[in-house]
Amino acid sequence: MAKNIVLALGGGGVRGIAHLGVVQCLLDNEYEIVGIAGTSAGGLFGAPLAAQVSSREILAAVIDFFKSPNFRRTSSDSASLIGTTGIERVLAKFIEGKTFNDLPIKFSVTAVSFKTGKEVVITEGDVKKAVLATIAIPGVFPTRGEDVLVDGGVLDPVPVRSARALNPSVPVIAVPLHTKPANFSPMQTNTVVIDQIPEAIVDRLTRTRIGESLRYMNAGVELGSDQLTELDLEVTKPDVVVRPLVGHYGTLQKVDATELFDEGYRAMEEQLPALVDALSFVNSIKRISKYTTAKSE
Repeated sequence: MAKNIVLALGGGGVRGIAHLGVVQCLLDNEYEIVGIAGTSAGGLFGAPLAAQVSSREILAAVIDFFKSPNFRRTSSDSASLIGTTGIERVLAKFIEGKTFNDLPIKFSVTAVSFKTGKEVVITEGDVKKAVLATIAIPGVFPTRGEDVLVDGGVLDPVPVRSARALNPSVPVIAVPLHTKPANFSPMQTNTVVIDQIPEAIVDRLTRTRIGESLRYMNAGVELGSDQLTELDLEVTKPDVVVRPLVGHYGTLQKVDATELFDEGYRAMEEQLPALVDALSFVNSIKRISKYTTAKSE
């Protein structure tokens, strides 16, 4: 029996390292990934995975990046607190000059246009440019292009629909990144900005109420995003949902990348029985009947 699957990789900044562990577990259990749809961090990590770069090689690049993270802006960047210089250098090692057609695994990313207020699913053109659009956290990273594209997670935290469109006949594994430990308070999550802006500015902020205000704002955004993710999963009904316990990490927090990788592996391993069930003959027939028929109409 074929063990083909597609992935819907959710956003969450550094939490996306867990996606690498999920993929490694799937490959170790002889599943074949035939499509990857990514939003935000899901697009960032999904792109080299779609280029069939090994998850451990990507992990090594992430560990190296965290030794001296570079978030400098360039003169051509739109208004933003920080830039993507270091991220672009890492991406270049894996996908520089590649188009979507060059990738051996089908791939798509989602972004949101601030011009139209609508989601944009990107499936063609330069892969690196598409990734920079899907990770453009509003106000934090630069917007991209004439359509003012920003982070796809604004509207679509886990791109299940986009994943299913890549191959509607195989199971969709959704990987949201918002699951937190029990009794975890939203106020414990590190604010995106506080962790990465220059130390001198951090010191100045913490002496005022601005830092505290940012923490409250971040907590509110987190709660709204968590609810949006759960509602979206209820509507889109992926075949399998894998929930790495990484929601307590800040979006751009400096982390032990290996810990997140291992947590992604553990979470996927826990759901392997559900994946076997999703690939059963009965469920395969139901899925093909429901989604391939809907696509052809």
